[in-house]
Amino acid sequence: MQDKKAVLRDYFVDFQQRIAELQHELQQQKDHHRSQQAAVFQDVFEVLDAFEQLEATLSAKQDQMDKTALYLAKNIRSIQKKMLRLLKKNQIQPIEFPEGKARMKYCKVLETQASPDQEEETIISVLKTGYIDRQHDQVLRKAEVVTVHNEPEA
Repeated sequence: MQDKKAVLRDYFVDFQQRIAELQHELQQQKDHHRSQQAAVFQDVFEVLDAFEQLEATLSAKQDQMDKTALYLAKNIRSIQKKMLRLLKKNQIQPIEFPEGKARMKYCKVLETQASPDQEEETIISVLKTGYIDRQHDQVLRKAEVVTVHNEPEA
């Protein structure tokens, strides 16, 4: 009887060790997949940056465009929207600042400007859009911003 118990105990211990090994391997695969996915999203963000720059250029010259150029601009905007929908489907969204204040968790301040009529750390402009994975509450890319910084009066 003792032999049967020892065999069962050994079998149970081996089984538990195998479960732990498989759980560890699964976690490693999930981490690897997440890092690969983040790398792909970084490339998508670069493409979206190019679309934003193109959009700004097209908007500035919209009055001078003929019918063909306007149609091309509309198609470019359509592609940009499809890319954003792709991200949204994967719960990746552009970072927004509804209160208009820079939060270091979500943005990187590239430049500051004095503006006495505005509060410190108010965002003046967003140079690059940031993106967040809402499912995992993880910032994939911080927004690059220009904020208000007023020198203290002496």
